[in-house]
Amino acid sequence: MRLLRILSVVGLLLGYVSFGQGTADAQPAIPQPAAKEVAATEAPATSAANLGIVPGESKATEADEEFGKITLRDIMVKGGWLMNVIAFLSFLAIALVIFYLLTMRAEVLYPRAFVIEAQDAAEAGDIESLRELCQNNSSNAAQILSVALEQCEEGKLVEYSYLRDAVEDEGVRQAGLLWQRLQYLMDIAVIAPMVGLLGTVCGMMVSFSGLESGVSFVNKADALANGVAQAMYTTFGGLIVGIFAMSMYDFMRGRLSKLISGMEGACGSVLRRLSPKIRK
Repeated sequence: MRLLRILSVVGLLLGYVSFGQGTADAQPAIPQPAAKEVAATEAPATSAANLGIVPGESKATEADEEFGKITLRDIMVKGGWLMNVIAFLSFLAIALVIFYLLTMRAEVLYPRAFVIEAQDAAEAGDIESLRELCQNNSSNAAQILSVALEQCEEGKLVEYSYLRDAVEDEGVRQAGLLWQRLQYLMDIAVIAPMVGLLGTVCGMMVSFSGLESGVSFVNKADALANGVAQAMYTTFGGLIVGIFAMSMYDFMRGRLSKLISGMEGACGSVLRRLSPKIRK
């Protein structure tokens, strides 16, 4: 009997110990679903990091692109009223360039057809026909030859030196008119950067006056930014117009020099054919 009691007690103890171990082994399995949720939340972030995508980077890039865009309207508005003056000078420079390209041509200064007819009339010694031809033509070469023909009168001998001096004097006058016409483009090339510099000074005045009268730091920063923007935009506009006008002036100056040389040569060829006929 005593042995049975001892065995029953031992069995109870073993059962209690085994029940306690089973309970301890079952407790760590409770937080496993939470671990799975953490792994699931970390997976998208890991995949995004592997793809090189940083959260918010695309939005920042778009904001930077919008911030860096400057339109012509922004320049005109932020540059102040002086930008209107610079814009007017730019349109005037373009109009002058187009006018020069249309008027400063060989077909306008000394038309080929006129020169050939004038040479034929001078070769024949027909002064009246040559004078009428010059009167009906409005080119610069016709005006030069008209002054030379005024020295020729019927029944009187005319020295070649008189005709040559008359042609040279009138040629210098016509060339001076052409150079004076071209000078307007040079004036724009000088005035436009000066207007831009005036805008720079006005912008700095706006900035300093805003810093003095601004109530808060935000107001002062806005005034400083607006003044600096006006200074930079007007300087930029004035330099662009000045560089364009100066470049076109240099181009047209070389073009006009060649045209004046050709006009002098055409008038000289007519005069050389006419001189033997009037020194009889």
